[in-house]
Amino acid sequence: MFVATGLCTLAQIVPMGMTSTRSARPDATSTAAPQPPAERPGTRAMLPLLAFTGLYVLVYAGEPIKYGYLTLYMHRDMHLPTAVSGAVIGIQPLVELILMPVAVIVARRIGMMRLMVFAAAFGVGANLCFALTGNAVGMFAGQILMGGVWGVFAALGIIVAQRLLPEAVATASAIFMSSTALASALGGLTGSLGVSLLGLPLVFLAPALYGLVATVGIAVMSRSRHAVG
Repeated sequence: MFVATGLCTLAQIVPMGMTSTRSARPDATSTAAPQPPAERPGTRAMLPLLAFTGLYVLVYAGEPIKYGYLTLYMHRDMHLPTAVSGAVIGIQPLVELILMPVAVIVARRIGMMRLMVFAAAFGVGANLCFALTGNAVGMFAGQILMGGVWGVFAALGIIVAQRLLPEAVATASAIFMSSTALASALGGLTGSLGVSLLGLPLVFLAPALYGLVATVGIAVMSRSRHAVG
């Protein structure tokens, strides 16, 4: 009888102890501090990035015009051999690849935006070569200058965009990368209208004008409080 009474008493104590132990354990979900939602950058904070992206669109707009009409111009009007026109087209990426590490080194000394001013000016010179020279030497010179443009912008463009909006690097990258689609649309429209109005090779004066606006715009930004060094 005493054994049975003791067992009953033990059976009553054990669940009570387990219950008290379980209830004493802290609930992680109830004590965790709520995380504040991430703040999105305001429109005013994004203005420097949007301005830089717009200027980059103007620089890039010459590329679809060049690839759409430069080869046609060299074959139909200049009657250059296929090997020569192919070399003209192929020299730009070679120059670009060589200059990309050089651009990084030079930017550390004079600043990224200041270097981009020179690169945008190279684009103006390149399109003027396409529009006004009319010979193979001018085509090579233009493509070499274009290699200088993209050697700088390909190496530094995304870095500048991210530094213009450091609190939202992913947003800055997405906005900057979308500029190529906008530039392609602008270049395609400009090329089709320019060829019908100006013809070849004077259509290349349009991207030269775009590049001039971009050069001035980046130069202004490089002297403002939004300059990226």
